[in-house]
Parts: sequence; structure tokens; C-alpha cells
Amino acid sequence: MVLALCAITFAVLLHVVAARIAARQNFGRRLPTVNGSYPVRPAQRARRAQAAGWILSIFGALQLGNHFWLTEPWLAMGLVVAVLLLVNGLPSLLVTALHNGNLRTQP
Repeated sequence: MVLALCAITFAVLLHVVAARIAARQNFGRRLPTVNGSYPVRPAQRARRAQAAGWILSIFGALQLGNHFWLTEPWLAMGLVVAVLLLVNGLPSLLVTALHNGNLRTQP
């Protein structure tokens, strides 16, 4: 269980780092909120951080689901889906919203 939580924590950190790199490269441009291409293609290190975040999130979610699988299989499946959605989607969405929000406040 501790290993799963550590993997999930590092996955969130890697997704935030990747999103910040992409936002920094696209300074002054709007980023796609959910779907679409970036005005400037993200750097290789951003894609590597995102890929590592995905791998760690899948590992952590499966380990967390495995902990509950024998007693509560529906809870385990729900946890896996929720963790994957939150860990892989929410950090990028928050960084993008902050980046795009700052563009509106600039003169």
C-alpha cells in the first residue's frame, strides 16, 4: 500500500513538472484545456516526464486496486479508474487553467 501511494505521489509530481515545462515553452499562448495540440510542441523532457508519470500512475493504481481486490472488487475497480483519472488528468488541467488565466490578466 505504501509503495502504491509513493508511486502515485511521484506520478502527480511528474505530471505537474511536465505541464509546467509545456506551459513555460508556450509563454504568451493559450494552451488547449482538454484536447488539442500545443502551439509549441513540448520538449522531449516534458514528454519523458509525462510518460514516466503515466507508468507510475498505472503501477500505483493497480497496486492500490490489488489491495482491495479480494474483499471489495467493485471498490478496487472504482479506485483504479478514479486514481488514473485524477493523477493523469487533474495536474495538467490545473496548470493549464492557471496558465490560461494568467494570459487574461496580462495587458
